[in-house]
Amino acid sequence: MKTGELEQQVLNAWRRHNEILLHLVRSVPAEGFAALPTGSRGRDVARQFNHLNRVRLAWLHYHQTAKRPVLPRSDAGPRPTRAQLTGALAASGKGVSGFAERCLRGEARPRMFGREIVRWLAYLIAHESHHRGQIVLALKQSGFRLSPKVALQGLWGTWIYGK
Repeated sequence: MKTGELEQQVLNAWRRHNEILLHLVRSVPAEGFAALPTGSRGRDVARQFNHLNRVRLAWLHYHQTAKRPVLPRSDAGPRPTRAQLTGALAASGKGVSGFAERCLRGEARPRMFGREIVRWLAYLIAHESHHRGQIVLALKQSGFRLSPKVALQGLWGTWIYGK
């Protein structure tokens, strides 16, 4: 493997993950953003997506300043719209990618996570995949089934086969 090839693969994995998340945001029926998992008093679908963005922003702030950010609660205020979520997650996804690039060039390091960028990215992908599962479950339980094209190809096949 050539020098730099592994670094590019790491960045590509993050970018693919973010594309899959954005695909899910675009695929949720408008009424589905209010869906909650059965028996939950937690976040609805829109607020789950908002939580993911908030966590990204919080970690980026912390890595750069060593201070906890002051961000509004992800479940406070009006439910974010599809457009707001798409814009926010696209921007924070680029922020994570940019920070990861700087780390891979040796210009920055994440705080915690053993100061390892791959470990931090793996954490983000695992955390967001957990919530993506909650989102899909909330949609199913609320009667909003995703099409097989979205559920199978969009959320899983994209990892295997590409776009």
